[in-house]
Amino acid sequence: MKTLVLSAHPDASSSMTIPFFERATSVLESVTWRSIESVYNEQLNVHREQDFLKPFNRIVFQFPMYWYSCPASLKQYIDDVFTRKFTISCKSLKNKELGLVVTTGNSSHDFQAGSLEKFTFSELLRPFEAIANKIGMIYLRPLIVDQFQYKSVKEKQRLLVEYLQYLDTASPFSLRNREVWLLKQFDLLESSLDTDTSKILRVIFHEISRRQDQLDDLKISIKEIRDQEE
Repeated sequence: MKTLVLSAHPDASSSMTIPFFERATSVLESVTWRSIESVYNEQLNVHREQDFLKPFNRIVFQFPMYWYSCPASLKQYIDDVFTRKFTISCKSLKNKELGLVVTTGNSSHDFQAGSLEKFTFSELLRPFEAIANKIGMIYLRPLIVDQFQYKSVKEKQRLLVEYLQYLDTASPFSLRNREVWLLKQFDLLESSLDTDTSKILRVIFHEISRRQDQLDDLKISIKEIRDQEE
C-alpha cells in the first residue's frame, strides 16, 4: 500500500507538529510527505498533480483546525485538483482511501455535545466525508491530535506509533491489523537491534501473537454459540 500525506499549514516553520510528523514518515518507505504550500510555491500544474495522486492507495489530509475547518490552502487544493472531470467523470480516486489527521490546541474533550465547543469532530469534519462519498473514496476515521505541546514524552511515543499505524496499517484499523503492522515493523528492525533488545522484543511479540490466537479462538466459539441459538 502507498500512502500520500498532503500537509497544509499556513505557518509550518512555527509548527511543533509538522517536524514531528514529517520525520516520522521518513521511516516508512510506503509513505510520501507533500506540503501543499510548497506545491503552490512552485506553481501548481493541475494535470501533473492529478497524475501524481493516481498511484497512491491512501490519501491523508493533515492540517490544524482553523475555525472548525481546514486552512485555506487545502480548500484551494481541493477546488483546483479535485475537478469534476478528474474525480467524477474519470473516477480517478474511486476506491482509494481518504484519511484526516487534524491537530487542535483545544482538548478533544471540548468537542462534544454539552461541552465547550458543542459539536463533535465527526460533525465538524462532515464536509470531507461528503467529498469522499461523492467521488467514491473510502472515508477513514479521522486521527485527532489535541494539545500536542502539553503531551509527555510517553504520550508522544504512543502518538508516534498511532500516527504511523494510521498511515500504513490496512483498514479497518482493528486490533488484529495493528498487531500485524507491529510485527512487520519488528521484522524490519530486528537486524539493526542488539541481541538483548531483540530477545526482549521477540518475547513481547510472541506474547502478542499468542493472545491474538486466543482472541481468534474466542471469536469462533462465540460465533458457534450464536449460530446454535439461532
